Amino acid sequence: MAAGLGLTGATVRVLDPTGKAIASGKPVTAATGAYGPITLTGTGTFRVEACGTLADKPMCVWGLTNHGGTLNLTPMSSAIAVLATGQSPDTLMAGSLTALADTDIASAQTQLRAAIAPALADAALASDFDLLTGALTPGSHTGYDRVLDTVGVALGADTKAFVALTARVGTGTAYLEPGTTQGTLAFDAAASGLDLAALDALFGKLIAATASSTACQSAQNGLATLMDANARASIDPFSAPFVGPTQASQVLCLRLGGVLGDGEVLFGGKLLPTTLGRCSFGGDPVCRVDFVYVNSKGLQRRLGVEQAAAKRSTGWTFLGNRLEVQATANARLVLTRRVDSAAPDAYARFLDVSIPAIGVTGGGGVQCARVSQKDGGGNDVALALFKKAGNGNLLSLWSVSASDATPSLDPATGATRGTNVIAIPIGNGADGDAIARNFVRVGRALKIELYGDSACSAALTGQDGASITIDVAGLPPLAATSRSGQPWPVLAAASTTALASLKGAASAKISYAPIWTYPRGGLAVTRAALCTDNACATKLNEVELAAGATGASLNATLGPAALADTAYKLLRITGRTQDGLVLQLDSQSCSAQTAGLPC
Repeated sequence: MAAGLGLTGATVRVLDPTGKAIASGKPVTAATGAYGPITLTGTGTFRVEACGTLADKPMCVWGLTNHGGTLNLTPMSSAIAVLATGQSPDTLMAGSLTALADTDIASAQTQLRAAIAPALADAALASDFDLLTGALTPGSHTGYDRVLDTVGVALGADTKAFVALTARVGTGTAYLEPGTTQGTLAFDAAASGLDLAALDALFGKLIAATASSTACQSAQNGLATLMDANARASIDPFSAPFVGPTQASQVLCLRLGGVLGDGEVLFGGKLLPTTLGRCSFGGDPVCRVDFVYVNSKGLQRRLGVEQAAAKRSTGWTFLGNRLEVQATANARLVLTRRVDSAAPDAYARFLDVSIPAIGVTGGGGVQCARVSQKDGGGNDVALALFKKAGNGNLLSLWSVSASDATPSLDPATGATRGTNVIAIPIGNGADGDAIARNFVRVGRALKIELYGDSACSAALTGQDGASITIDVAGLPPLAATSRSGQPWPVLAAASTTALASLKGAASAKISYAPIWTYPRGGLAVTRAALCTDNACATKLNEVELAAGATGASLNATLGPAALADTAYKLLRITGRTQDGLVLQLDSQSCSAQTAGLPC
C-alpha cells in the first residue's frame, strides 16, 4: 500500500459482505507496503482498509475485491471503492454491502483512469493500467507511485458520494460522482522533468542537518548548504523573515536549539519526510512541502507555514517561507454535545483564515485583507474581510456588528469582535453549502488581497505582490452523514460522568483524566482542554497530545471562586483528519440547565 510514501505503523482490517470483520490489526511492512496473506471465506465483495501514518498525517485507504489475490490499497483504490459502491468513507466500512459485480468495480476504475489520464501519461503508464493490481513500489516516485505523488484525492458526500481530484503539478479539479465526471486535470509541460526522488534526497539531507546543533551549523553539509539563494525563514509567522541561506539557516538552527522562539529545544527529535504539495512552473519549479519536526516526546512542531522547495538547474534547494505574509486556511467542523443529559447534537462549520498583521517589503503593514474563492464560472467570490484589531498578531474577521459574527463585505460598515478572531462561519444552509461545494468542485485556492489601510483601498505590494493565493487544508463537509460520520472520539461513559460531577472549593486542586476511543482511523488528536465557558476562553488546563492519544491528564488549581458540580464545564478535544479538516469535539456538562436542552 502507498500514498506517495509508504504508510508507517499501519494495520489492515477486512470486512466480509455482511460487515463482519474477518481480519483486523494485521500489520503492514513499512518498507514495502506489503500486508497479508489474509484468507477470505465465502463469496461477495470484501472491503479492505489500512490505517497508519503518512509523514505527519493520519491516513486510511480502502479497497474492494471479489476474488482476493493482489490488492493495492492507495488513494486511487479508495476512489474506486467510493465510485463503485456509491458510499463515502463515512459509511463504507460499516454494515453489510450488496455484492458488486466485477464489471461494477471495472467501470469505476475506467472512470477514474479517464480523469487521471494526464498523470498516467506523466508516469509513463498505459491508459488501461490496473490501479488495483498493477506494479507499485512505495516511495520510488516512478510509475504508479508517481501518480500518487502528482494527484491529490479527496473523498466525501454531497447529494451523492464523490471523489475530488487535484493536479499537484498542473491545474484543474476533476469532480467525480458514480458514472459522471465534471472538470479535467491538466499537467504542466515541465512536470515530466520534476525529479521527485531528488526531492526525497534533499529531505534526507535536511533530516541529517537538523539532527543536532553541530550538524545544523556545519559548514560542509549543514543547513545553509541546502538552502536556496532566495531562502527566507522567520522565527514565527508574526515576525519579518530573514533572507538568504546564511541568515535563514541561522534562524532555523537557533529555533531548533531553543535560542529563538518559545525556548523549546527540538534537537533530539527528527524532521519528518514530506509529501508533495502543489507546484508552480512560472520559472524554475517551486513546490510546496511540509517542514514538520517531531520532538523527543512525539509532539509535532510545524516550523514555518507554506514552506517550499525549488528545483534549480543544480538540483533541489530548500526555499523556506513560500510567502512573505505567511497566511494559512483550515476548514474546521465542531460537534457540540451535552454529556450530563441527552440533548440534540449540534454541528457547525468554519473556515479559519490566519493572516499575520506584519510589515511587508517596501514599507507599510497589513491592515486589511479581502478573502475570496472561485465559483463554478471562474469568478472571484468574496467570503470575508479581515482587519487589524488592537494589538492582535493576526487580522480579525470584519463582522456585521460586535454581536453578530456574520461577515461584512463592506469595509465602511461593520466591526471586529476582538483580537485574533480568525473564524469565518460557514452556515448549515444553502449559502454555506455553496461555499463548501466550490472548494470541492472548483478547488481549494483562496485569494487574499492585502491592503495597507483599514478602508481596504490601498493595495500593498510586498515581495509577493498585492495578492497571494493559499490552499485550504481540509474540505468543509456537505452531507449530514459526512458530519456525524467523521471519526469523532467517543468519550468513555466514566469520563462523561466524571465531567458532570467535577467540582472543587475555592483555591482547591482538581484533576480530570478523560479517556476515549475512535470509531475508525484517520484522526490525529492534538490537544485537549478543560474550560468553564463555551468559547473556551477560560481554560483550567490545556495539554498537547501525541498522535493516537486515547486520553489526557488535566490538572488545575482553582481561583478564588469554587467550581460547583452543576456549573458549566467543557472538555474540548481537537484533532485533524487525513485531509486536513480540523475536528473539534466540545463535550459539555451543565446540570443546572433543563434536561434535554443544549447547554
